[in-house]
Amino acid sequence: MVSQKDLFELIKSRRSTRSFKAELPPRDALERIVEAGRYAPSGNNNQTTRFIVITSQEKLGELRQVLTGVWANMPIKEGMPPPLVGLIQKAKAGPVDVNYGAPALIITANKRGYVNALPDCSCALMNMMLMAQSEGLGGCWINQYRLMGDAPPLRRFMEEAGLPEDEEICGALALGYIDQPASEPLPRKGNPVVYV
Repeated sequence: MVSQKDLFELIKSRRSTRSFKAELPPRDALERIVEAGRYAPSGNNNQTTRFIVITSQEKLGELRQVLTGVWANMPIKEGMPPPLVGLIQKAKAGPVDVNYGAPALIITANKRGYVNALPDCSCALMNMMLMAQSEGLGGCWINQYRLMGDAPPLRRFMEEAGLPEDEEICGALALGYIDQPASEPLPRKGNPVVYV
């Protein structure tokens, strides 16, 4: 049994990794991370979260090209969120790697229109991030796949990778060995708490 102290230290030590080594983690570590995601809670215990694990560097390169193409072909419109404008501008200038060079990517998906699709996948992603930390690996939640999930080129790629037509991407986890200096947790000035 993991002590409360050990669990809290694991939670506090987790950081979003935005620089990865090229080395692919061992298959058994990836399997334990995915299994941690599979044991996440789900609404009414539906267990409908799908995990698509991409470790092929060729496929990750294709995926990078697909997303870059989607953004490069998007017009910039008034009122667009600044991060999206930035991605479009970067894509028009060259390839964009939202996975930060991670050698593995785990995409979570769930039933389209299912009220708990995003919460269920969110729980799975958090479990996997904590398990990755316990394995000495880094991870970063990647939102762009969810936001662009219905763009036809990305949709085609994902369906070829095993995403059924009636499911939608809810989130993704870039995963690998950390290639950045360790950092201390930032002070928690937000996330207000109210006890009633």
